[in-house]
Amino acid sequence: MDAAHPDMEEEADNRAHVPYLEANTLDDFRRERPDPCLYATHLPPDMLPTGLKAKRVKVVYVMRNPKDVLVSLYHFSHSWKMLETPKSFEAFFQDFIDGKVYMGLWFDHVREYQNEKDKMDVHYVKYEDMFKDLRGEVVKLCDFLGKGLTDEAIDHVVEMSTFKNMKTNPKANYKDLVEKQRYSSPTMRKGAAGDWKNFFTVAQNEYFDRVFEEKMSDLPLSFTWEIKQ
Repeated sequence: MDAAHPDMEEEADNRAHVPYLEANTLDDFRRERPDPCLYATHLPPDMLPTGLKAKRVKVVYVMRNPKDVLVSLYHFSHSWKMLETPKSFEAFFQDFIDGKVYMGLWFDHVREYQNEKDKMDVHYVKYEDMFKDLRGEVVKLCDFLGKGLTDEAIDHVVEMSTFKNMKTNPKANYKDLVEKQRYSSPTMRKGAAGDWKNFFTVAQNEYFDRVFEEKMSDLPLSFTWEIKQ
């Protein structure tokens, strides 16, 4: 059962519950939907609906350490047929650094939301923190959204939100889009924190660290680069 939309049909996939603003899908995100209306997006803040700031719409911004983002997007680019297949990891690595990938430069995206955070009602969630304490992050999110869920409901959300369950759940794993041949392979791969170490060379890692320091050192952010499991 969807905690936000308890009356919605159980069979609906995640895209029906939370459509993407930038996606042209059969589910028109502009149709009337039960409150609260939930949307997902990768768009930068200047491309969000104009009324978002004025109405103080709640925004949940999920961040992941950029090294794992790079590796994840590299594999995703092999799967999603709308993206150009990377010629090599080395070439994709440089394209990511230069912002020549889907949705542009990661560093700019994070910085732009940081710059706008006082103008929007933003709650930050770190991907790696969900590995460390998923239930704790769900509780924080409930507090931000003003949702007083029971312990039982929170436990259910936590159970359904684990990577293991989502990877095998056809409502969450985009299995239908694989079957429709929009993806050439399943999109949920490892769900790890630190997989970049299996792909970066020592030189690439040192170069990435220099770029990260140059672009991000003035922001009040910290990232977890690896979680040993």
